[in-house]
Amino acid sequence: MKPLFYENPVTISVQRHGDLHLRTPLDFTFARQTNAVPLTVTEVPLAAQWYPVAFTAGDPARPVAILGLREDQNLFVDEDGGWREGAYVPIYVRRYPFILTQQEDFVTLCIEDREEVLVPDGGRPLFEEGQPTSLLESAMQFCRSAQAAERATRPFVETLTNLDLLDSRTAMIEMPGGDRVSLSGFLTIDEARLRALDDEVFLELRRQGWLSAIFAQIQSTLNWNRLADRAAA
Repeated sequence: MKPLFYENPVTISVQRHGDLHLRTPLDFTFARQTNAVPLTVTEVPLAAQWYPVAFTAGDPARPVAILGLREDQNLFVDEDGGWREGAYVPIYVRRYPFILTQQEDFVTLCIEDREEVLVPDGGRPLFEEGQPTSLLESAMQFCRSAQAAERATRPFVETLTNLDLLDSRTAMIEMPGGDRVSLSGFLTIDEARLRALDDEVFLELRRQGWLSAIFAQIQSTLNWNRLADRAAA
């Protein structure tokens, strides 16, 4: 199964991409029909200022920012492909069109290889005189840091799961016009179960540095009404 946003990710090589450029500017049109994107644990407090934050119901679960009230709706990307000014843009979105692939012990930098991304000229070159440009070096560093953040998120989610703190929820959002929208199939942290934890278990969550993400996720449920307001606007 291909990663979200990517239809044709291929390994970057001078043979295939030596004469190609990254389209500049590259807007967020690729995310316009996505209503949820993955988050890392360090991002949750930032994302929670703008979006409802939830967890997927899959195995394993993962934190996501909810961007729209319908499956193909992103309320933070406008008609021109711009992200809402000032709103936090998740790492997963900012990484595009680059992504890492793991094959045995080798990590390879890939790029989404299609016309909307790569152009013959007029953008930022991937190679100069057969050598990777600073663009590819920066992309590799960013993707590595994103990968490390994703790895750090796994024990966070595993701990929440093992402590039975995640519970399925259905969000009922009342639109300004009176209509109601229902969203289900996601998990959130149960505050009552959190408060019922033994003191030592709670202190371990604090020692791990996870409390800010936990309380931010709980508080982010207030943002469902903000989504409704944006949808109505």
